[in-house]
Amino acid sequence: MSILTSLQDPILPIFMALMVGYGFRRVRFFEVSNAQAINRFVFYVAMPALIFNLVSKVPLHQIDGPAISAYLLSEFAVYGGVALICMRYFKCTAAESVLIGMAAAFVNHLMFVLPIARNLYDLAAVEPIAAIVFADVIVFCLTVLLMDVMRAYESTTHGVYRLKNVMVMLAKNPIVIATTLGVFAGLFPGVLPSGVHTYAQFLAGAAAPAALFALGVILGDQPVRPVGGPAWLAVGAKLVLHPAIFFLLSGIVAMKPDWQTMAFLVAAGPCGAMPFVIALQYNVKSTVIAKAVLISTVLSLLSLSALTAQ
Repeated sequence: MSILTSLQDPILPIFMALMVGYGFRRVRFFEVSNAQAINRFVFYVAMPALIFNLVSKVPLHQIDGPAISAYLLSEFAVYGGVALICMRYFKCTAAESVLIGMAAAFVNHLMFVLPIARNLYDLAAVEPIAAIVFADVIVFCLTVLLMDVMRAYESTTHGVYRLKNVMVMLAKNPIVIATTLGVFAGLFPGVLPSGVHTYAQFLAGAAAPAALFALGVILGDQPVRPVGGPAWLAVGAKLVLHPAIFFLLSGIVAMKPDWQTMAFLVAAGPCGAMPFVIALQYNVKSTVIAKAVLISTVLSLLSLSALTAQ
């Protein structure tokens, strides 16, 4: 498969879901409020169904520990490095720096890389990417925990921090719930009624197209120029540094070839939208993150086409 063939199908058609939303917003056919409603459906209904559907099918005893460990190590290296540079060099706030760092490391694997990999590699792509999604739930929880710690410190209570409140909030999070149920269903197959799996599989199909379309509408309302140093830093770290670090680690640590291929493909993917969602929820400036998501997604068309060409 050539680069052009890979770009034409499946990468560009999946990317077009985002661009259709972006175009509809630019011509004012869709409002941001419409996209926010779609995004709520994705976040609370479709995405948890997709995560449950993926995680429940992953045989935990067959997870390639070295591959996942190397991926997480590369992810945390990019996360921390970019956050520190944004805070020290670009003088961003602590909360914004954390979320820019997360944007530089957290990939849009569920909504962008997974559909592409499924089309190209079929079932071989599911288990490694599902395992990375499972690991990234930990990254998500740690980020939310950090955001709450910083918010508590900056509040009038000056650092009064109630761990119980944060744990209750995480326990109510649909992503955490879906991951927990997925692990349970995987460890104890047959306990949950078959209809639960049918429900999850049916709704999972709506997650990626709806999320990309809603993200396109929201990004269509964000100014692109000037891009700025922090956004370019996040884009460069995501598309170049993250896969480069994983590639170096894969030369040191022995891992299964198919897991190495999928993990590298995910590492080379564009910035994920989850930091943007967290920024909106915590009233943190989201302009830099939105630019990074849009630019990295556009540039990843070429990089992913090159990586998936055979």
